Amino acid sequence: MTPGHARGFTLLELLVVVVIVSLATTLSIAWLGGDDHRRLDAAAERLHGDLSLARDVAFLDQQIIGWQANAQGYRFVTWRYEPDTGVWRWVPLESHRLAPQTWPIPLSVESVSANAPSAPDTDMPRLVWWPNGEVIGGRLILGHGGTQRALEVDALGIYRVKAMGRL
Repeated sequence: MTPGHARGFTLLELLVVVVIVSLATTLSIAWLGGDDHRRLDAAAERLHGDLSLARDVAFLDQQIIGWQANAQGYRFVTWRYEPDTGVWRWVPLESHRLAPQTWPIPLSVESVSANAPSAPDTDMPRLVWWPNGEVIGGRLILGHGGTQRALEVDALGIYRVKAMGRL
């Protein structure tokens, strides 16, 4: 070795190592589900906004609007008389403002209402907004991978999102 050459790493070699380590870290977080908490938070915030909009649409359009959900997503429905069959029933709401949504990740959805039990196997909505601005309130619990978020809806349509611990 000549006296003019020092031993060590070049800046380019150090940058390559840093890029490889950061890429490996990012991929491992994605594979281990670290991103699921953000997706669950995003789903809860999106639902929060849509529920607020449903309250406003029910009041402004003077119609009864319900919210139905499953593991894949949710939709809004309205209570309508069908002259062909002569019965009232819940039908999908035809509104671009409240279009059906898909969850960003598969979620379990539980609802707890002071007025009625959850009815996941029927077409009965879990939340219902009336034209006068009131809502049949309750608590929606969104869950994924042991983590839960709760949305609380009171009779006046006040919504709160709460993070819940792991199961």
